[in-house]
Amino acid sequence: MSLPFEISKELADYANTVREWSVAECRPYAREADDRHAPPANWAEILDTSPVPLGRADKPEQGSVPDFEEGDYVSKAVITEALVYGDVWVPPVLGGGIGELVVEAMGTPEQVAKWYDPIVEGGAPTGFALTEPGFGSDTSLVSTTATREDDTWVINGTKIFCTNGATGEYVTVFATVDKSLGAKGISSFVVPKGTPGFTVPKVSESKLGIRSWVTSELFFDNCVVPLENRLGWTAEGEAETRASGRSGAFAALVHNRPRISSMAIALAQASLDVTKGLLVGQKAGFTPQRWSQIETELENMEHTLERGRRLVLRAQYLVDIGKDRSDTAAAAAAKGYAPQSCERVVRRCIQLLGPEGWSKELLLEKWYRDMKIMDIFEGSGQIQRIIAGRSLMGRLVG
Repeated sequence: MSLPFEISKELADYANTVREWSVAECRPYAREADDRHAPPANWAEILDTSPVPLGRADKPEQGSVPDFEEGDYVSKAVITEALVYGDVWVPPVLGGGIGELVVEAMGTPEQVAKWYDPIVEGGAPTGFALTEPGFGSDTSLVSTTATREDDTWVINGTKIFCTNGATGEYVTVFATVDKSLGAKGISSFVVPKGTPGFTVPKVSESKLGIRSWVTSELFFDNCVVPLENRLGWTAEGEAETRASGRSGAFAALVHNRPRISSMAIALAQASLDVTKGLLVGQKAGFTPQRWSQIETELENMEHTLERGRRLVLRAQYLVDIGKDRSDTAAAAAAKGYAPQSCERVVRRCIQLLGPEGWSKELLLEKWYRDMKIMDIFEGSGQIQRIIAGRSLMGRLVG
């Protein structure tokens, strides 16, 4: 793909088809999904109406998303934006997750073959269990423990807000094997669903936004897994891998952070398009000077979203060509810029529409609530801006 990141006609046409379908078939269920804190009851039937393959884990026979010349991660970012433009409830029901990305980053070749390759091929969901009560961004505070007992690890602790935690084939659980080592004592363990001692006290947390997403509380009470379920380990002990400990978590998130930004851009674009349509219908009520100001403001918001897209495409392009680990600042820039900027876009759209903007008659108030988490999870925007700043100015930034 060229440096200007122009999308090929094939990918653009595919994304436009997905976007039109998502608006027509998925958006009408957005309020229902928000109110019931779960996807629509008939979500599978809704997905059946898609005119192109979506890569569904529940119906793999319907086909996977085609390969495009841009690369896998760039294509996913573009198509994710198209899906979420309808509403945010859609992507999670397709399957997938980021637990397998931790396996790919931290696992031995045998672990990758066992836990990464089948997930990529089949699209089954996986969970990523890092956040705990009492800490969010400071991952060095992980208190879940993993204690070695002969040829096993015994895991104890609690995780919260784990996407796919209740539905995934397995969860990658971050736990400390030695609290005295701080962040260096953290490692990751594959815990398959149904493992004794692994329970789900709360299938889905009550949240401000993305209410339809299943984000679970997980409890590990003397949960025993084999020695080789520690990523980077075999039955004989530790092995050499590309990443370990907390860096493995970050490696997985670097891949996925720009995709979160794509979701934020989709929600902001949907809000902006709805706002434009309503304001054009009200144009007669504005003075020429006021209308000119509104047009300028709407145009500036469009430019803001386009800048966010280009940051996302650059970051995902680096993943596709294998340079993401040498340039993590690109993912940080995409995550640090887009969600925060998109939140301001949605907020301003609501303000321009006045009381109607906050009304449940429109979806803008819902999309604003959905938007809030995009700047927080998988690495807060504040931290991402520090990472990007340090890449330009050095470690003293932030």
